[in-house]
Amino acid sequence: MTTTTLPVAMARCADAVTTYFEALFTSLGTIVDAVGGAFTGPRSLTAEALSDRVHPLATRTLAQHPVVGGGFVATPGWLSDRDLFLAWWQGEDRTLLAERGVPLGHHVFDYTRHEWFRRPQETGARHVTGPYVDYVCTDEYVLTATAPVLVGGEMAGVAGADTQLETFERLMREPLHDGGDVVLVNPHDRVVVAADPLLRSGQKISPSSYAETHPLPGLPFRVLAGAR
Repeated sequence: MTTTTLPVAMARCADAVTTYFEALFTSLGTIVDAVGGAFTGPRSLTAEALSDRVHPLATRTLAQHPVVGGGFVATPGWLSDRDLFLAWWQGEDRTLLAERGVPLGHHVFDYTRHEWFRRPQETGARHVTGPYVDYVCTDEYVLTATAPVLVGGEMAGVAGADTQLETFERLMREPLHDGGDVVLVNPHDRVVVAADPLLRSGQKISPSSYAETHPLPGLPFRVLAGAR
């Protein structure tokens, strides 16, 4: 690929990624608004009332986007009758995974330590985590989009959705066609998807070894091209 076509391939990749996640975050925004309007403060809502509020919006998100799961994950102390709780629906049968948020074998799964929860809590901004293996819900490689629900300046939890990496790779196949050495990386310099079949998702690379870098506004990704 020549240098004159390089920006075109990068733009094609950037546009496809931005379009996908902007649409998904728009859907998640309906959950953010609904949950934010339901809370009046910490411990002001039961898990059942939360689930009733989130359920129709989560199932709509699953119907409108190629995601495998979605819903709301509560910050500890914000529900009146639960500490850790996932109002999260998944799969073709839209199974509620609420109980998976508490016990995991003989251990308690503390999702607050995970990037998809912690990063929005630290920044107050939306985030996309991955690719990583989601041992809680899918046991698959996923990209998790999360948006904070802020009430009185504090995060009551996150609205989110999981996209299987396999699905995302399929969606990006056409934008990356004839893309040469174009590669999408996450904040940890790990490959998300790449035009080069020799680059694996999750593989760590050095951005400095590429001549062109294009950050995606509002998303934690960069498009690289022009391998040195």
